Amino acid sequence: MRRTNRIAFLPALLCAAAFTVAGAPQPPEVRNFDFADPVAMKNSWVCGGKQFGVPLTDFYIVNCPSARNGRALAVSAKKSSGLLVTQVPESVWRKFPVLRWRWRVIKKVSFTGKEPDDQAAAVYFGDGTMLRKFMVGYRWEHASPLGDESQLAYVGGTLVRRICMRNAEALTGKWYLEERNVVEDFRRAFGRLPQGNCGLTIGGNSQYSGSETLVQIDFIEFCSVGEKAGKPPVQDKKTSERKNDK
Repeated sequence: MRRTNRIAFLPALLCAAAFTVAGAPQPPEVRNFDFADPVAMKNSWVCGGKQFGVPLTDFYIVNCPSARNGRALAVSAKKSSGLLVTQVPESVWRKFPVLRWRWRVIKKVSFTGKEPDDQAAAVYFGDGTMLRKFMVGYRWEHASPLGDESQLAYVGGTLVRRICMRNAEALTGKWYLEERNVVEDFRRAFGRLPQGNCGLTIGGNSQYSGSETLVQIDFIEFCSVGEKAGKPPVQDKKTSERKNDK
């Protein structure tokens, strides 16, 4: 899994570039993100989540034979925190409300004691402004039970309904396919539908645990209700049988 492209993403001021801004050009109606094209990624994603004194998480593309198009996005957090953000037009999430993605962990969060607010990777969807954001977060956590949910408030006016999709019991190197009706999850969390263009965010952070984590994401796509997933590529035999790479 050789690193192929380190992408120089543009910074996102308070990660607000992905949300609706009056007078801003409309984003393209893209519903499939497979990370195979570094140029397309650089043009449509921005980097954010910078915290004072904390390194930024690294996002880069790797060759990966078991990915759908032969490449995957690597999310590498080395005692760091960071986000990638893109826009999802209202016309996309209304027609295709189901979020589907495929990911795997290579290096997990490692710590002792109480679980910190670190995730090897997370996928967020939501709306908002520079001052207030509402997001649903699907996270690869550690000790939290699968399906565990809670509401979290962060500095900067961001309210997140976190959902634990995977934890330390997941096999290291094994691809997992996830599917959620993100519009319904948002409505259930905040009592309303999303509004306007929304943000799709990929995150990875390990600054509180001091871990070095690595996750690969094959693709993220928006689908219609009942739309069947294509046949996934085969697993990598050399990694899919490894467990708890700590």
